Amino acid sequence: MNKRRTLIHSFRDAFRGAWECLKRERNMRVHLCAACYVLFLGARMGFTRGEMALLCLTIGAVMAMETMNTAVEKLCDFMERRQNPHIRLVKDLAAGAVVLTALGALGVGLFLFLRWETWHTVVELATHPLSCALLVLSLLAAVVFIVLGPRGIRELFRRERRDG
Repeated sequence: MNKRRTLIHSFRDAFRGAWECLKRERNMRVHLCAACYVLFLGARMGFTRGEMALLCLTIGAVMAMETMNTAVEKLCDFMERRQNPHIRLVKDLAAGAVVLTALGALGVGLFLFLRWETWHTVVELATHPLSCALLVLSLLAAVVFIVLGPRGIRELFRRERRDG
């Protein structure tokens, strides 16, 4: 007997897919970290609700495209283990879609952030000792997250607990 899938099952599977992409793909972690800084800066600058909505939509598009690119790459790798020019083209096309989406996001970012308030906010953050220290710490944490990923960080803490 086939059990009917509920909406909850569909969401659970979708979130599992997004989590797997975040765990396995460095580029997705780069996108996530960049998104956090962009949203923080936009909120700090007092962007309107419409501007923040545009940022969220743009970030969602880039991250969705990165997830789709990962799915295409994994499927291609599963279907063909050897070098194949057709598979390479499919993977290049999927990666190209991510680049085009990211370029669109860059355009949105330029329109929203190229104003005097951006530089004022950055200088304000950089010259306030506590803000500057927190920014540096967050950047270090972001680099560790990007390089190691959730699995690497978890393993690092396990090793430290074993050794300590």
